[in-house]
Amino acid sequence: MKLGAWLVAEDRDRAYDGSDDSENPLQERTTIRVPLITLDVRVTPRLGIQAAASIPDITRTAVVPRPTGAFNYRESFSGLGDTSLLGWYRVPPRSGWNATISLGVSLPTGRTETPRFAPELEDGSLVPMSRLQRGSGTFDPLAGVSLDRRVGVATLFGSIAARLPLAENDTGLRTGASWETSGGLARELGTHRVTGFARVGWLHRNQDVFDATPVLVGGGDWVYLTPGLAAQVGKGINVQAEVKLPLYRALANRQLDSRAIFQFGVSRSF
Repeated sequence: MKLGAWLVAEDRDRAYDGSDDSENPLQERTTIRVPLITLDVRVTPRLGIQAAASIPDITRTAVVPRPTGAFNYRESFSGLGDTSLLGWYRVPPRSGWNATISLGVSLPTGRTETPRFAPELEDGSLVPMSRLQRGSGTFDPLAGVSLDRRVGVATLFGSIAARLPLAENDTGLRTGASWETSGGLARELGTHRVTGFARVGWLHRNQDVFDATPVLVGGGDWVYLTPGLAAQVGKGINVQAEVKLPLYRALANRQLDSRAIFQFGVSRSF
């Protein structure tokens, strides 16, 4: 059994139109902090179950000019988000490659609200149709495959994962499908307790849609370079830190995006 605690953090404070820089007239900023708790239970040497619960904390701010002076707009959402339940199977090794297949579902445990126009942000806003969501409100299929192979003192690895929502929720919002593929290299750094790694990944995300209208949040393609370190700091305890740096982005519309995404986690095997 392995128990993990993770934090994903990003600040969407820079405006882009497709792949180009754009203006941010209202100084909009979306701060995202997502703690994640994971539990992985091995049923047999090749079969297991993994559960994960997210607890997003999201704040959106803007400075709205008014005749009487600037108005500092702010809205926040926090609490339990969607949870996921996956079953995984480790395929017998072939030609030195190890593969793990996972299938599961995202459960709609996060609160949803009907998207709405925020009147104070309509003129010049980058996200005029907005209501921050903690969950999708639907049961969404999840699937993934990961591979790794030892090559001398290093390990090659790769993965592909997808979330494929099939319907809209009770408020009329349909979460956009997304998939991500990546590949990289990991190597021990002088000691078996510290490992450095780097991977390059491509993320595609469809826009969310509300009552047949695309919601101007998300949607596009990103290519990330992700360097990181993992270290064993005690018996069964592993600490990992990484940063996702966008090498390329092609957004579906004019929107905010982050310059980097930070991830930090601690796991303990029992």
